[in-house]
Amino acid sequence: MLRRVIPAAALVAVLGWVASGAQPDKQPEKQPEKQPDKGPPAPPAKVDPKSDGVVFELRTLDDTVMKVVLMDPNVTLVTRYGKLSIPATEVRRLEFGFRYPEGVEAKIDKALADLGSSEFRTREDAEQALAEIGHFAIPAMRRAIKSQDPEVVRRAQAVVKLLESKQGDTKMEVRDYDVVETAEFTAKGKLELTALKVRTKYFGDATVKLTDIKAFRSVGSASGAEFALDAGKYAKVTQTDWMETTIEVGTGQQIEVTASGKIDQWPQGPGQYMVEPGGLPNYAGRIGPNGLPQIGLPGQIVGKIGLNGTPFPIGAAYKGKAGDNGKLYLRIGPSPWNCDSLGSYKVKVDVTGP
Repeated sequence: MLRRVIPAAALVAVLGWVASGAQPDKQPEKQPEKQPDKGPPAPPAKVDPKSDGVVFELRTLDDTVMKVVLMDPNVTLVTRYGKLSIPATEVRRLEFGFRYPEGVEAKIDKALADLGSSEFRTREDAEQALAEIGHFAIPAMRRAIKSQDPEVVRRAQAVVKLLESKQGDTKMEVRDYDVVETAEFTAKGKLELTALKVRTKYFGDATVKLTDIKAFRSVGSASGAEFALDAGKYAKVTQTDWMETTIEVGTGQQIEVTASGKIDQWPQGPGQYMVEPGGLPNYAGRIGPNGLPQIGLPGQIVGKIGLNGTPFPIGAAYKGKAGDNGKLYLRIGPSPWNCDSLGSYKVKVDVTGP
C-alpha cells in the first residue's frame, strides 16, 4: 500500500508535465503580409487649370515667375463705397499699392495730425518728422494737400516737394490703394489680406507676401488689344499725357506693335501736314517747348513700360523684348509747330513670351 503513495509535490509536478506535454506546439506569430514597394513619395499635386481654378502668373520682386492657382475662393476689397467680395475665378489682375513697414504708418498718422496743431513748435516738429520718414510719407502727404486747413496744405506740399526731389530720376509710383481688375470692372480700394495663398505646379501650396509680389495677372487675361490713340489728348505740346493701356507686360516678354492712320499736326491748315505713325524724320533731336529733348519724332508713337519707365520709339511697327514690368503706356510726339494735333492712330498690341 505504501508503494502507491506518491508525494504531493511529485504528483503535481508529474501532472503539470503531462498537461504541458499534451498541449500542441506553440505556433509562430503570424507575420504581417509584405506590402508592395511604393517607391519614393509622390511629388506635390500638379496644377490642373481645368480642375483647380484659374491659373495666374505671379512675378516676384526678384523677377521670379511662377504659374499658380489662387487658393482663396474670394478676394475682399474695401472701397469707399463698401466691401466687395470678388470670386477668385473672376479676377484678371491684381495691382498692389504701397504698404508700410510695421509701425511706420502710426508715426505718419501722428505727425500728420500734428501738422494742424495750434502750437507752432509742434507743427515744425511734425513736418521735420515726416521729412525724415522719407518716401513712406508721400501717399499721406498727397492726401493732406487736399486738406481744408491752409497750414496743413502748405507744409504737406513742402514735404512732398522735398521727398520727390530726393528721389530724382529713380522716383517710383507711390499708390496707397490696391486695384482688382475683372472682365466686368476695375475697382480701387484696400485688399483685406497681407499675403496670397497659392498652389504651384512643382512646389505645392505656398504663401506669398504682397510686399514680395511685383505683378499678378491671369494667364488667360488679355495679352493683346486694339485701340485708338487720340492725338488731341496724347500729342499735346506739353508732352505730359500718356495713354494707360490695359496691356500688362513682364520682363523678357515680346512686345509687337503695329499702327496705322494719319493725324493732322497743323490743324490751322487742315490736311496740309498729315503725319503717319512713323513721324517726321527730318525733325530728329528737336528740343521741345519746355527746353528738354522731344520724346520721339513729331507724330511718332512712343511707348514706355510702367508709369515711370524710360520712353522708347515705336512708330508704325515695333518688335522687341520688355526690359521691365508694368502696364504699357503710349503717346505721340507733339507737333514741331508748337500746336496741338488732331486725329488718331489705330494701334494693335500683342504680348507673347514667358
